[in-house]
Amino acid sequence: MFHHAAGGYAQQGTLCGSIGSCAAIINLVAMDKDNTHMKLVGDLISWYSQCSFPSQRFDSIATYKKQIQTAAVSPLCHTSVSGWMMAAKSSYSAKDRKDRCAKVAADTVYQTVVMLNEYTEGKYKPLAAKLSKETENCLSCHGTKAADNQKGQMNCVSCHDDHTK
Repeated sequence: MFHHAAGGYAQQGTLCGSIGSCAAIINLVAMDKDNTHMKLVGDLISWYSQCSFPSQRFDSIATYKKQIQTAAVSPLCHTSVSGWMMAAKSSYSAKDRKDRCAKVAADTVYQTVVMLNEYTEGKYKPLAAKLSKETENCLSCHGTKAADNQKGQMNCVSCHDDHTK
């Protein structure tokens, strides 16, 4: 059902397919009048962007164990996997990269289950968006209180120059 999400959706390197796939499941479970599903998906994206991948949680069933970890920095597949490939001296078609991405997907599903369990038990508390100082600076010019030409909350300087330097 979500095979199209591989490689950042049809191999385009956009949103990590594990986030999009888990977001669809979140919608099925938590869509309500309070838009809790949007808060959960936002929290999942923030978690993913700040996480170092891959964890060792699934090493017992993985081919490549104790792989180098890098921070995703962004919910974008391209940014997340490219940073890892540079650090690991790997390539996109390499088997160790495929193993890494399978573990990232498993880590993301695991986090989604944790969040949905909290939600169904009435224990979920939405997190406030954790914007980087660089992103706060970008939004001071491009956000809703200024030019109003940018909506995102991910770290802008993972792709764009830091204009404060």
